Amino acid sequence: MKTLLYIFLGLVVYLGSMPKETMEENQWKVASESEVVIVGKTNINTFECQSFKYSGKDVLTEILFPEQKYAVWSGEVVLSSDSFDCFNRIMTKDFHETVRAEEHPEIRVRFLDLVRKNLGTPQESLTGNVEITLAGVCRRFPISCKLFKEENGKTLLKGSQEVTFKDFQIDPPVKFLGAVKVQNSISVNFGLVLEKI
Repeated sequence: MKTLLYIFLGLVVYLGSMPKETMEENQWKVASESEVVIVGKTNINTFECQSFKYSGKDVLTEILFPEQKYAVWSGEVVLSSDSFDCFNRIMTKDFHETVRAEEHPEIRVRFLDLVRKNLGTPQESLTGNVEITLAGVCRRFPISCKLFKEENGKTLLKGSQEVTFKDFQIDPPVKFLGAVKVQNSISVNFGLVLEKI
């Protein structure tokens, strides 16, 4: 019995003497000037639909592990489905109908586990996974993006993700008796302006 007690005490002392991994947590507010643009193509031309009137209330969390020189980012950005403008009244109306804006008023971009490895450089890469919720359907995708330090003291998280309408159980729009067909693949481009809280 004494032997077991000595082993237990030795283990406690050993574990207590091990260096503890330090970590820091930062909160980043997503500023209202952030941009999310959906880019697509038809059989005739390309189109862009940009989100306006973003509230700027969302927060991303960064967990830093300075000794290992990496960080993990997570958080969610919520956009109004009807805030997207395609710079053409008919196309904007079609976009809102396609994403079922009345039934599903929010488009969500949720960063799950973005890992930032090259700390301290002017342009840092992050890789991980993102969940996009569109028209009430949530899908997960691998993603790569960049982190830029701006001269005004803010930070820009920039990236792009290719998705398809079919990923979200949406049929690509067809207009004018089939004369205009939207391609299945679209690109979600984002430039999130971050302010450290």
